[in-house]
This record gives sequence, C-alpha cells and structure tokens, in this order.
Amino acid sequence: MARPVSEEKRQALLDAAAEFVASLGTGASTAKIAKAAGVSEGTLFTYFPTKDDLLNQLFLEIETDLTETMLAPYPANASAQDRLFAVWNRLIDWGVAHATARKALRQLKVSDRVTAESRNRCHAMQRDARTMVEECLAGHTAPDRIAFYIDTILFDLADISINAVAAKPQESDAIRQAGFDLFWKGSAA
Repeated sequence: MARPVSEEKRQALLDAAAEFVASLGTGASTAKIAKAAGVSEGTLFTYFPTKDDLLNQLFLEIETDLTETMLAPYPANASAQDRLFAVWNRLIDWGVAHATARKALRQLKVSDRVTAESRNRCHAMQRDARTMVEECLAGHTAPDRIAFYIDTILFDLADISINAVAAKPQESDAIRQAGFDLFWKGSAA
C-alpha cells in the first residue's frame, strides 16, 4: 500500500532543495536535501521519482511565483512608464523577499538538468507578463530592440538593484528609482 503524501513534506523538500541549489548548485545531493527537510532520502523519492524531477519542479514553482507576482493588477489607466515602474517594483520586492529562490533560479536557468519541457512551460506561463512589459515599452523603445531590453537589460538591472537594496535597505526607494530610470531612459528609442 502506498504511503499518503503530505503537502508539508513536499514543500519542505522543495524549500531544502532551493537552499542547497542556491548554495551548492544542482550538484547538491539528495541525501543532504532530504536530511534538511527532515525526511529520509527514500521519502524524497516518494515525492519526486528522480533528482531531475525535483529540480524541474523547483524551477517551475519558483518561476510560477515570480510570474504571478509580476502579473498582479496595476493601474491600467496609468502611463506606460508608471505601469512598468509598478512591475519593476514587484520584481524588486520579489527578489528581496525571495533571496534563496532567486539564487536557486539563477542556478537552475543554466542547468542542463532542467528540461526543455519545463522551460517551455515557463515561457508559456510568462507570455502575459512579457506582453504587459512589451505594451509598456511600445512607442518608447525601438520595436526591434524590445526583446533585448526585456530579456537582457531589464532583468540584469533588476538583479543589480535587488542586490543593492539588500545591501542598503535604508536606501531602497532611491535605488529602485535609479535602477528603473536607467532602464527607462536607456531603452528610449
């Protein structure tokens, strides 16, 4: 008879995996992950048949959380700049509040253990967020440069801003504004 699964144990395994992937990369052992989650290694494989299944699920859950954060409603009648600034602040807030998940995501994005299927699911899930940002940049940025500004500049500047806010939380507002201004002014057509 199969053991019943527990959402608490599953989440503990994902949380432990995030910690170890953030600090050690995807080579972190399942034994360490299970021990940190307070379960046996065998129990880990009850929830995730393989280590790659665990890593892919972690990738999907982090990306889902980040995407949902970015898609939260914003003032639709505000200017494109103000709407994008609201999205920017959500991105910064998420990064500061989820430092471990952010570091784990960075490791997972470059790992060959994350499948094309998982990556494709994330890309599909992120379409609405991307469309929202593209709409904010339409008319502001050269159309042929929008993808570059979103895929490279936006997330790299956000990463730098998140690190700066984490280091100097008392200067959060000024850092956020400076990072956003660099993006907005730098992406002007």
